[in-house]
Order: sequence, then C-alpha cells, then structure tokens
Amino acid sequence: MAVVDLALFKKHVRADDFDDDDPYLEHLLDTAVQTVITATGRSERELTEDNGGELPRPLVHAVLMLAGHWYNQREAVGYTHMQEVPYSMQALIKPYCRLVDDESGTDER
Repeated sequence: MAVVDLALFKKHVRADDFDDDDPYLEHLLDTAVQTVITATGRSERELTEDNGGELPRPLVHAVLMLAGHWYNQREAVGYTHMQEVPYSMQALIKPYCRLVDDESGTDER
C-alpha cells in the first residue's frame, strides 16, 4: 500500500539503523493504514482526493502512532499498566470520520 513512508516510520520507532525488521514494519504500516481508513467510515479515495492523492497529515500521524504501538507492544496483553494519551488518536481521526450517510442523510452512529 505504501501510504506512509517506511523510512519515516523507522525513524518514528527508532529502528532506522537496521533493516532486519523491514518486512514486519511494512506489514504494520499496511495494517494500520487499513485500520485508520476503516475508522473514518470513508474510502481511501475519499480521504485522498482533496489532498493530492495522499492521506491528510493527521491521518498519517495516526497511522504512525498505531503502527508504532503495535511494534512496541507485540502481544495482546501487557505486563505493565499502559494508558492512552488523552485525545491523541481520536483527535487525529475524528475530523475525517463520516458522521452522516450521504445518501440517506441519517446518522450512521
């Protein structure tokens, strides 16, 4: 999918000094892109058509945050108490969420 640059992601997770994890990092990026796009209730085309064919920067950052979390926390459970940074992911994604079904005018949520 390559919506988010692998080199940028490697800097984000501080893995820019080795290449061993590249296939796994690409997998995480692709999965995070799909997850963020799905969370908006829009298609990739809708999200990119007014932005020069690219995802808006806040959504790219949401992808980096989500994929970075998965890179650092590889299992479904953790041994330490982790807390969400208030409003971080939601603040990045919510402005791009579809709130009303365009065809029927009804609230989708």
